[in-house]
Amino acid sequence: MSINNELTALLKQEGCKLVGFADLTVLSDEMREHIGKNLTVGIIMATAYAPETVWDKLDDAEKEKIRQDWAIGDPLKRYEKTAKAFLKEKKYRRSTAYQSMVLTYKMLSTMAGIGWVGKNALLVTKEYGPAVRFTAVLTNAPFECGEPILKSQCPADCTHCADVCPAKAIKGGLWERGIHRDEFFDAKACGSARSGCGGACIGVCPLT
Repeated sequence: MSINNELTALLKQEGCKLVGFADLTVLSDEMREHIGKNLTVGIIMATAYAPETVWDKLDDAEKEKIRQDWAIGDPLKRYEKTAKAFLKEKKYRRSTAYQSMVLTYKMLSTMAGIGWVGKNALLVTKEYGPAVRFTAVLTNAPFECGEPILKSQCPADCTHCADVCPAKAIKGGLWERGIHRDEFFDAKACGSARSGCGGACIGVCPLT
């Protein structure tokens, strides 16, 4: 069994919904210096969640599974702990991604090929849409890395998220690697209305 499959199997046993591996060696020298050049792979791990806008779509069994999962602790912490224990046993370096301060989970996810940045500036996955939460661990283990996603896979004519945004923060443009968020999304407007929107753009996404 490959090292990728071995860790993925362990994480799936913990309930992890998505696992990806990002090649950190393609980052700029400045970013590599910041995170540590001895860290070459980012392991991104995701759990699907059900905000209020999505909850009513779930059947009773799915709701109970979510309640049980969170009752025994934040699943993201479990995934992180499992990954770090696996790497320690294999004698590889491990570091939590948030310690780097320059690598976001969204960036790692696109680099690992897990998803793309949607019109609402959230990470969108084929499996769960934007209804996902992430954690990550950085390492020097020789994982085989995924193929990066460089452009949005949202349909150009889809307006579901824009139509329900009370702040009109979603401008309708499509993300691609290198484009600034401000070109397709108004983060300031979103922040001013977020407490009152209930994550509506997540619930109406056809992929959620």
